[in-house]
Amino acid sequence: MMPTTRVLTVQNRRWPWLGAVCGGVSINAFGGAIGFASGAIDLSPDLQSGLPVTLTALSLVLVVGIPMGLAAASAFAGGGRSGPMAHIAGVLLVAWIVVQPAVTGETSWLQGSFGVLGLVIALRGWRITVAAGKSAHLVSDDA
Repeated sequence: MMPTTRVLTVQNRRWPWLGAVCGGVSINAFGGAIGFASGAIDLSPDLQSGLPVTLTALSLVLVVGIPMGLAAASAFAGGGRSGPMAHIAGVLLVAWIVVQPAVTGETSWLQGSFGVLGLVIALRGWRITVAAGKSAHLVSDDA
C-alpha cells in the first residue's frame, strides 16, 4: 500500500497569508492600471507625451495583476500549484519593478516596497515547490 498522506498534505494545503499578500498586490496592480489609464496618476509631461499610457496600464495588468490574482486564488483554494504560481508571480513583479523605472525614468518608494513583496512571494513560492517535490519523492521511495 502506498502512503499518500504526506503528498496530499503539502499539495492541498491552503496558504491564506500568501493568498492575502498576492491578492493585495493584484488589487493594487489593477488600481494602478486604472489610475494610469484614467489619468488619476500624475505622470511627468515627458512621459505623458512619449509613452502610451494605455499600453503601460495594460502591461501592468498582464504582467502583475493577473498572475498575482491567479496565485492568490490558488493559495486560498489550496491547489497543488500554489508554489509555482506564487514563484512566477513574484518573479514577474520583481521584473516589473526593475524594468518600469528604467523605461519611465520615474521612481517611488512604492517600487521598493513592492519589490520586497515580490521577492518574498517568489522565495516562498519556491520553498513551497521544493517542499512539495521532497514530499512526492519521499512517497515514491516508500512505494
